[in-house]
Amino acid sequence: MAVEPHVLRGDDLLRAGVAAGFSTMTERRLEDFRRDGLIPRPVRVGNDGRRPVWIYPPGSDQQLVRLLRWRERTKDADVLRVVLWVEGFPLALDAVRASATAVMDGLSHELQQVLQAEASRHGLDPVAEQDAVVGAVATALAAQRGERAVPRPIRVPAGERANAVANLLKIFALGTRPDMTEGDAQWIEKVLGVSPGRRQRVEGAAPWLTGPAGALVGAADFVSLPRMTEVLANATDTEWEDARPSAAALFLQLPVFARAVAAMTGKENFAGLGGHIAFDSEPLMAVLLIAFVLGTRRADWSGNVEDMTDSLARWPALVGEMKQVLDMPQREVDDNLAGHGPEMRDRTRRIIQVLLDGDLDPSPRPI
Repeated sequence: MAVEPHVLRGDDLLRAGVAAGFSTMTERRLEDFRRDGLIPRPVRVGNDGRRPVWIYPPGSDQQLVRLLRWRERTKDADVLRVVLWVEGFPLALDAVRASATAVMDGLSHELQQVLQAEASRHGLDPVAEQDAVVGAVATALAAQRGERAVPRPIRVPAGERANAVANLLKIFALGTRPDMTEGDAQWIEKVLGVSPGRRQRVEGAAPWLTGPAGALVGAADFVSLPRMTEVLANATDTEWEDARPSAAALFLQLPVFARAVAAMTGKENFAGLGGHIAFDSEPLMAVLLIAFVLGTRRADWSGNVEDMTDSLARWPALVGEMKQVLDMPQREVDDNLAGHGPEMRDRTRRIIQVLLDGDLDPSPRPI
């Protein structure tokens, strides 16, 4: 039986994996991915003599390469399933929903284990003395150093830092509304590193962080771990599909924008965007962001997310335009910059460097 030259067979997928740098790609691994629902199953379309002919849906080779890239960062099939779906690949929504819920349940279980262990360590009742337990965990987290430590984008006194981390745990991990002042909320913004977003402007735009800092407490009603787990399970198929573009923009385009701003300004946390730079380096963020978007769509914050999605939609094209400078002779680049001041020249060189480094390319970038 003659097979159209553009259709995909198993060997085509294997070659795509090897061409992308994964020399260990084998038919056995391909079968494992099919079993886990991470790549489509082929369809039998006839026979070539006595041998059956199986073909894959268009785009399966691209899906395999993206899967292999993401597997460099996690082997968790549940997380990978959500990541691929957020990217737009055709995975069964029921399976994606089950995976996302399982991941969030796992996070909840880990949290409870941490609280239980801390309660035992201090001889506290994890339920009746929850505030004290959370405070102890927060103090330990706030003082931690090293790679796994809570980031410190802005200097904050130790006591205020511990109190802010405790309030963050209560709001986002436990889904409660702690009794705190506007001043307490402002310390939270500093610990998160977003406070510069109230005063620093990106390309002349208005500051993105507005309104009272205390409004953060209300987020417990829709973007806390318990609420996000709940919305993942009961959101309709239509809600999931509607949330998909925004989750993809926040996961894949917002980090590119944040890295571009860092390059343009020479400041990693300009306008409080530094915390978004590595979103696309952590596949788990795809799960958290689809839950976040689903939650915001049921709250008054949905308009803000949709506005951000619209703004980010133009960034792939802008990055493409920026890359045109890489094809220019160095003398032409230098001549074009000669009439500008040192600030513009430094800015342009920083942008060229991040383009050369691939920091503005779609993630996941090879490790």
